[in-house]
Amino acid sequence: MDARRLLTKVSFGLLGAAVIVVGTPNAVYAAAPAAPTSFTVARAGDDVKKINVGWKAVPGAHHYVVESVAGNVETVVNVPSTSLSYTVDAPDVCSNYKIRVGAADAAGNTSSTTYWTLKSLAPTYVGGVVNGREDNGTTVTESWTAPSWGGYTPLTGYHVVFTRISDGVVLVDKTTKDTTFRYEGADPARVYNLSVTSANEFGECATAKSTIDRYRPADPTGLVLQRRADAAGTVELVWQPAPSGPAPTYYLVSYGTDKITKSLRVDAPATSATLTLDIAKSWMVEVRAYNAIGGSNAVTGTVPVWVPTTTPAPTPPTSQPTPPVTPGDPTPSAPAATDPAETPGTPATEPADGSTTSTTTVNTGNDRTPPTITTTLSVAPKNGWFHTPVTIHFTCTDSGSAIATCPADLLADKDGVSQRFSGTAADAAGNTATVTQALSIDQTPPVVVTNVSGTKGTDGWYTSAPSITFTCTDTVSGQNTVSVCPTGTTVTKDGANQKFTGTAWDKAGNFATDTVTISVDRVAPVITATVTGDTNADGWYTTAPTVHFTCTDTGSGVADCPEDRKVTKDDVSQEITGTVVDKAGNSASTSVTLSVDQAAPSIAATVIGTASEDGWYKSNPTVHFTCDDAGSGIATCPADVTVNGEGADQAVTGTSVDRAGNTSTTTVLVDVDRTAPVITATVAGAANADGWYTAATTVHFTCTDTGSGIAVCPEDTEVTEDGKAQTLSGIAVDRAGNTAEASVTLNADLTAPEITATVIGDANADGWYKTAPTVHFTCTDAAAGIASCPADAPVDLEGTSKVVAGTAVDKVGHVKTASVTLNVDRTAPAIKATVVETANAGGWYKTAPTVHFTCTDTGSGIATCPADTTVTTNGAAQKISGTAVDKAGNTATAAVSVNVDLVAPEIAATVDGTKNAAGWYKTAPTVRYACTDTVSAVAACPAAKAVTTEGAAISVAGTGTDKAGNGTTSTLALNVDKTAPAVSVAGVTNGARYGAEGVPSATCRTADQVSGVATEATATTSNNDLGVHTVVCSGGVDKAGNAAAPVSVSYTVQASDAWLLKLTREYLGSGQDAALKDFESALAKNNYSNYRAKVIVNSVGKNPPLSAGEAATLLYWSVVLDLRN
Repeated sequence: MDARRLLTKVSFGLLGAAVIVVGTPNAVYAAAPAAPTSFTVARAGDDVKKINVGWKAVPGAHHYVVESVAGNVETVVNVPSTSLSYTVDAPDVCSNYKIRVGAADAAGNTSSTTYWTLKSLAPTYVGGVVNGREDNGTTVTESWTAPSWGGYTPLTGYHVVFTRISDGVVLVDKTTKDTTFRYEGADPARVYNLSVTSANEFGECATAKSTIDRYRPADPTGLVLQRRADAAGTVELVWQPAPSGPAPTYYLVSYGTDKITKSLRVDAPATSATLTLDIAKSWMVEVRAYNAIGGSNAVTGTVPVWVPTTTPAPTPPTSQPTPPVTPGDPTPSAPAATDPAETPGTPATEPADGSTTSTTTVNTGNDRTPPTITTTLSVAPKNGWFHTPVTIHFTCTDSGSAIATCPADLLADKDGVSQRFSGTAADAAGNTATVTQALSIDQTPPVVVTNVSGTKGTDGWYTSAPSITFTCTDTVSGQNTVSVCPTGTTVTKDGANQKFTGTAWDKAGNFATDTVTISVDRVAPVITATVTGDTNADGWYTTAPTVHFTCTDTGSGVADCPEDRKVTKDDVSQEITGTVVDKAGNSASTSVTLSVDQAAPSIAATVIGTASEDGWYKSNPTVHFTCDDAGSGIATCPADVTVNGEGADQAVTGTSVDRAGNTSTTTVLVDVDRTAPVITATVAGAANADGWYTAATTVHFTCTDTGSGIAVCPEDTEVTEDGKAQTLSGIAVDRAGNTAEASVTLNADLTAPEITATVIGDANADGWYKTAPTVHFTCTDAAAGIASCPADAPVDLEGTSKVVAGTAVDKVGHVKTASVTLNVDRTAPAIKATVVETANAGGWYKTAPTVHFTCTDTGSGIATCPADTTVTTNGAAQKISGTAVDKAGNTATAAVSVNVDLVAPEIAATVDGTKNAAGWYKTAPTVRYACTDTVSAVAACPAAKAVTTEGAAISVAGTGTDKAGNGTTSTLALNVDKTAPAVSVAGVTNGARYGAEGVPSATCRTADQVSGVATEATATTSNNDLGVHTVVCSGGVDKAGNAAAPVSVSYTVQASDAWLLKLTREYLGSGQDAALKDFESALAKNNYSNYRAKVIVNSVGKNPPLSAGEAATLLYWSVVLDLRN
């Protein structure tokens, strides 16, 4: 069995274990081919995500099996036996690739090579991770070593992510080439996560994560718990501090019986404690180390129930062999001795059974000796255990005053470990003795469970040797009391309904059995195949054969045997396979190979040669035969046949035969004509004496063919073109494509000569000549030639539409006339320029003047007359000209001179005076003007102006003019404020008196009617010991920078004892009744110094009733009242 088949039932992580159980790949039921040799595996040089696999051929291999495993994905590919290589796609850059090759026979039995492992393209995990904290836990450090496998290409670095776990905030996310990490500013009370991922050019795959715990102490160690010898109820604890990490500030010792219920704090560096614990109970104890950040894990221990040291020890058990598993016989044999065979992983605790005695004696009388009391048990224990009820009998004796009371027998019939049973004897003097018997009783048999593991097929049969294991449990009062549990076994014998029984014994002698029935069939069934049908000498079946399968199985029996299969498909070497399956699920296959051909071959005839559209060949064609057979193949096919004769429907036949003897025949008919047709040409019409045709004539063709017949004969051709010795031809074509040609030669002149008139001279675009032109005539004739052509004609007159004509004649008498019409004007036009507007007295225009042009022409007429020109350029004596053009192109020019100044003079205003940042003058400014003009020059400029008024945006204007009459005005907006703002005190009256409980608020008012207030006046308040308050308002400034003089008022504030007591009550708040009474008493007696002392007392210390500000207010007013009174 091939280990790869297990991958469908076990995880890839268990592949190694599966190989150990099943064995190395081999064929269990048939002799598989040998495993391939010279096995090579390498990544492709041009694409490392492809793996090239190669091997040598294996004799007898039907195909090869290439297996690749990447992570938990396995890929299995069957490769034909003709191939000795394969390329595996390897896109996973993170996983190693395990590859092997197996040679398989037709039944699938395979022998494989061992796996060849190619490491991943990306690097693996970093190693040697060590982390910690420094600087009292505020600095986190970590170091690591490079991964053992750095990947297919060199490492590019490490991707480090540092995360605070409580809120998931990423504090550091970087890529580095260092192998250390340091983070300062960590919170010692928080937990962090650090992940390090190695990377190369193929990416990041393996992330090593580590948790940096809170900066709390490490776990204490070495806990020792001991009851004191002289006082069993006192337990002494000693432990060891952690060897490293933060120092603890204290230890917490917690304890309880069933659960932790009490705690004791022990301040470090002490590492010991003393507890008082009930001796009749078992106690659990744990110790944890703490600092301000938190606590460590616990070191734990237990304090058992106290048992006096006089208790006799139980008899040690003797050893006993473990009974084997017995197939078929369910009756167990009891163990000979009592050595426990403990269940793996569970500690076995022996009961501390026996009897103890305690006594009491009287303090008076002659008999102060306690009686004697002993116990006798009805049955003897095994291994210190009883598996039946026990009767405890008490025997009491006394050597003094005789027995007064002796306890009756007790019956112990409940399961339990170390159960305590007591009886007390008393003598006549009152002395007593008590005996306590501890018994462990287990009347319940153990539980044994049988487990079967193995490959299970169908109908409950195992197809591989199953393994039987037993699990045994027996728990009494929390103790595992199993003594003997049967060992497992492997079933290696095939057979149905095999029984296997296991018996478990507990320490008390109780036993239990469990039986399992198993059917095993590891042998595959047998199958054979036979073929019935007709074959020829070459082994081909010409009719459909039938394959019959015969199946047998000596184990579980045949479950499925294939039915007979009739092969109706034609094909060569068809492999017909049948598979038998037994009832256990084992299978076997067999196959036969046969060839079937029931169909006749095909034959096609192709004519090689070129046929006409009517199917006729004009050269000897060849008939080619093509034969095909999809089954057994062609045995004979006819050779090519050349057709040498002429005529229609010549037959050519061929026959095809296949290897199975089937035949097919085909016939083709061929038409052949290799002889050209006959054609003649004649001309209709008469030529003149020189042999020229001067009117249209026609050429007629006659065609004949005695073979395939005429296909094409030329139609009559009309002679419509002029020319000498023209040749006109026609071609006859028969139906086979043969051709013949006939032609005739003639002279034809059907067209008059050509004459053109050309004007020598330059006409303008309007067709006028302004110099005398000449008309030249050109004559041509393409056929007979020119007989006469007119001479050149000069044109000396002026005027429109002058016509000049000429006539040409050719040699056969044809004539043609041509003429040209001319316009001639050789005289220039007339033009005049005038200015439309009138200049000022100085001859200047201050608006753009217009120059107008007037044009006339008595010949061809005016073509262009200049448009009016508006003069927009400043300057003196500017010359403005225009040119008139008539339609013949003659020109004339006129001009006029003008002085133009269209630009007003420039005027600049400047201010003498100083303004502040807000744009205000607080003294009277003066405006001065400067004027310039670059064309006609300045005529007038305004004088300086002083600004004597106050206000915002005062307008000051001045106008300058030039000699052309243009004027420019400059206007400035000035802010002038020469008056200071007005300041007053509001809210209080000068000289007024106010009670302390109703003092109004004093404020300052600032007003300015011109520039407005820039800075409000502010109040400054002062007071003397008699309650006289003075308010000064100062600092008022307007936007022009004028400052107001300070203004002040004075008033008197009169406090009262009642008002001061009310204020004290408000400051103290609720819950201060006692203190308030003290304050009330001091004020009632006018004892202000005592009042002030109490204010100070209530304003000092931790969380005082009075704040510092409240105490200062109360102290001030108590001084005022004290001085006034």
